[in-house]
Amino acid sequence: MKNPHDKFFKETLTRRENAVSFFREYLPPETVSRLDWRTLKIARGSFVDPGLRERFSDIVYEIRAKGRLLLIYLLMEHQSTVDPWMPLRFLRYMTELWELWRKQNPKADKLPGIIPVLFCHGEDEWDVSVHFRDILEEPGLTGEFVPRFRYLLRDFSSSGDDEIRGTVMLRLFLTVMGKIFSPGLAEELERIMPLFAELSEKKTVMQYLDTVLRYIYHACDTVTPEDVETKLLQAIDEDRKGVLMTIAEQLRAEGEIKGRTEGEIKGEIKGEIKGKIELYQELVGSGLISRGMAEQKVADLMRKLEEVTKAADKKVPSKPLIH
Repeated sequence: MKNPHDKFFKETLTRRENAVSFFREYLPPETVSRLDWRTLKIARGSFVDPGLRERFSDIVYEIRAKGRLLLIYLLMEHQSTVDPWMPLRFLRYMTELWELWRKQNPKADKLPGIIPVLFCHGEDEWDVSVHFRDILEEPGLTGEFVPRFRYLLRDFSSSGDDEIRGTVMLRLFLTVMGKIFSPGLAEELERIMPLFAELSEKKTVMQYLDTVLRYIYHACDTVTPEDVETKLLQAIDEDRKGVLMTIAEQLRAEGEIKGRTEGEIKGEIKGEIKGKIELYQELVGSGLISRGMAEQKVADLMRKLEEVTKAADKKVPSKPLIH
């Protein structure tokens, strides 16, 4: 599965009830009280650079306060690298968002306010400043001439159970996200699973169980389908064990398909590359081809290997089991 963090993030927080719950719980109380939560809706568009989408995901929300439009820009960072330049990144994304909104609303004479929120769940604590002024060389001297803002940081990498709040689905999401890089995640599964019993609709339970387990399996190298069976069967209701076993079996099958496909393709191409490298070495030795040309040919073959390997990753089936 390509970028499982992005998929899990968007499957959960593009559900309106989860988004409302998240912001009501984790925005400042004075902000929460002034927003009309009945008006919150998901807006289209992503402002993350294509080259950074393995590290970041984003969702834009619209909401009203006393009839006036506001935007909430939620950016998720899902790698372990802490970025001290995040205020500058937010400024660029906010500017792009305003420019897009201005094009869509040419008769407007003012821009909507934006609340920038960073969602973190990496291995390292996010210990850099959230203020734009702190990345400037002389903030005191230039303060009145440059933007003054901060982004709201919500770091779930080390959150305890008492800090996880919201709808059942949101609590599941935050708990799993916060533990996904933990080497002891397999042991946490028994504690996570009882939350599913709090979901009321059977179809919702089965769909989200599939979503959560796929995320864990594809995002965490330390959890296997066997862990899913042995740990979760002890914690799940009897009437849901059949679905759990089906999911575990398909995850195991996906792993076998992925391993076989990648192994066969890589083996064949590596063999071809090795043979051609030997051929180019012979040609260089006999003076029939220059060393520079041979090195270029080998470099081209290595790039081809990378392209085919990436293509193989995309062929792994990842359709949900529950419809």
